[in-house]
Amino acid sequence: MTEATALFGPVREAEWAVHWVPHFVNPAEGEQREGVVFMTQDHQGRERVWVMTEYDIKEGRVSYAVVTPGFVVTTLKIRLRPDGNRRSKVTITYHCSAMVPEANGEVNQHNRQWAEQQRIHWERAINAALAKGRQS
Repeated sequence: MTEATALFGPVREAEWAVHWVPHFVNPAEGEQREGVVFMTQDHQGRERVWVMTEYDIKEGRVSYAVVTPGFVVTTLKIRLRPDGNRRSKVTITYHCSAMVPEANGEVNQHNRQWAEQQRIHWERAINAALAKGRQS
């Protein structure tokens, strides 16, 4: 479980998320720990500010607060639990709030169809990264 949990941190996510390119602010060299601040861009080119609010690798807990200034505030909670030998079940919870009426469309896209697409993508990508890591 700890092996998979680490892949949800801001540094290691690049091992499975093709377009993941965080710009670390504090600390500038990037780390996987509570309090890390970094920035990314959304698909529209808007800047997102991320704060890692929880990182407990042994308990399988990773959380973020994400702000797209003047647009959307999101919390992201990732929970892993063991599910047999070298397997984990993951629950990912997003809470998105629009800061302006123009952001309602973005918030509303986080529906069941979007969640299922994300689940399939994350599951495949993370399993591939774990398999690659075991071969190294």
